[in-house]
Amino acid sequence: MKKTIFTFLCMFLLVSIGVKSQTLSDYISEFRGDTAVVKPGDNTLYGAIVYDNNPPAGRVYLLKKNEVYSLASNPTTSDKITTRIIGEDRRSLVTNKDENSHPPVICGSGTNTGGINFGGDILVKNVNMVPASATNNLGWTFFWGSKAGCTVTLENCLFERTRWVFVASNQVEGTKLYIKDCYFVNMSGQPCRRNGGVYDNVEHNTDVIWVENSTHVMAQGMIYKFRNYPVKEVFINHNTFVNCAGIVFENQGYVSNMIIANNIFVNSNLQPYCPSLDLSETDLDLQPLGLINVRDLPPSYPQVDRKILVTHNNTYWDNYFADMHQVLAQRKVNKTDKWYSQMIRMNDRTKAMFDNNQKYPYLVEGNWYSLDPQFKNPQDLFSDATKSKIREFCLNTVDTTNSTAVLDLWGRKNYSATDYPHVSEWPIPIDLSYTNATLLTGGLGGFPLGDLNWFPDKKKQWLAQRDAEISKLKDALNKGVLPTNVESKEVIPTEFNVYQNYPNPFNPTTTIAYDLPKSGNVVIKVYNLLGKEVATLFNGFQYAGNHKVTFDATNLSSGVYVYSVQFDNATISKKMILMK
Repeated sequence: MKKTIFTFLCMFLLVSIGVKSQTLSDYISEFRGDTAVVKPGDNTLYGAIVYDNNPPAGRVYLLKKNEVYSLASNPTTSDKITTRIIGEDRRSLVTNKDENSHPPVICGSGTNTGGINFGGDILVKNVNMVPASATNNLGWTFFWGSKAGCTVTLENCLFERTRWVFVASNQVEGTKLYIKDCYFVNMSGQPCRRNGGVYDNVEHNTDVIWVENSTHVMAQGMIYKFRNYPVKEVFINHNTFVNCAGIVFENQGYVSNMIIANNIFVNSNLQPYCPSLDLSETDLDLQPLGLINVRDLPPSYPQVDRKILVTHNNTYWDNYFADMHQVLAQRKVNKTDKWYSQMIRMNDRTKAMFDNNQKYPYLVEGNWYSLDPQFKNPQDLFSDATKSKIREFCLNTVDTTNSTAVLDLWGRKNYSATDYPHVSEWPIPIDLSYTNATLLTGGLGGFPLGDLNWFPDKKKQWLAQRDAEISKLKDALNKGVLPTNVESKEVIPTEFNVYQNYPNPFNPTTTIAYDLPKSGNVVIKVYNLLGKEVATLFNGFQYAGNHKVTFDATNLSSGVYVYSVQFDNATISKKMILMK
């Protein structure tokens, strides 16, 4: 008996020694201070998040470009710190044409379609996210709420394909969603006229929906779903919407704090409407939903001032889609000839409320444009073939007897509606900058309408007065007036210039200032007098404007050094003196 027990203990110890428990280091290739560089591969991002048991407050999970981080299991983020997942290339997605710098991809693995549950605040930046796996599975959503009061921030991210939406509050209270500089494409995959969008406010009140300088291309369903909940703050500023078959802002009219400004809507809200269609997600007075929808609050809701500001927006619809509601009426689809176009800015009730200044003093409607932006390179977004597919989908999906209509993929030549690529096309193949002179100065402050990332130089100028513009818009909202223009604080230089470092001589740090007349790649290096490189201070994309960089020579010996700034096939070099 003793011999048997001894043998068992020896075997147990051998097995225990052979099994290595998983730790954070198994998923990290290196640490750079608080930054953890995540190994590419299957479930490495999951392991990094789950096994980081005591992360510092400044933890960043850095993902490498041109790599795939697939998820066989979906992690839940920490409720102790903000989870920051950041791709290494910070350049703007829509203007980055570097084929060798695909944003790191987060997707599914095997039968799991990928996703992240936010159990705390989360920031994701410079990443490509697709809720799909290489085994041809497509997911319903990517971000899923698991705790109330979380802030979700998405910056400079590329999203493609979804059966439902990319972010769902999941019945948790008080979600704050901030979307900036993102690109959404091919929002489709599930046979449903309502599905295929960005956000759904599911069964609870969302605190904030903030969408800024983002582009939405080819959407099947409802893009931002407020439902019947009074979202506390909606801010939609400088965005571009193109070929959005469903409703852009689905709601029953109960939002009371909303700004819709400086946006471009091209071929949006295309699906026609009949009064029997989707009663729980359409207007309760059986009116078609326009881009803006307002209705008196029910008695059970807190009775607050209805504050909505709509100004400096452009709507444009191709005549190719103009008769769809008439076609459905002639066919008596859903056994009715009461079909209405939703290619409208507001329905009759909403328009009457905006026009009634005495009863609704804080419903303010500014100027609208109705112009073709004349995009520079939309590829085949407006070709007869693409428009035909959109029209066919719109006519078929509103038929309640048709459960198979799916908007086909755009721009993916080797894929169909039933295929689910888990990596997005790169570089982004279109250029939605435009040439229409009126729209180029039609925004508040004379800036272009729509997503300013398509205009890098203008975006740099806009950023200099962004906070002032937001303050102006909010002030106008609260006063029930139209906003006044905001002057830009920065003048763009007319030529490339590099200034003498200051201080000079220096010990151990000095500042190098330089001017860029346009946006582009900049390389700043420091050499010793033998021509040996001793430091790279910057290597990447920068907007036009005035810039500064700090040189820390703590680890260098006294002497004369040369710094060079390379930009647009020109290099300017100057000498500096380190004196310890």
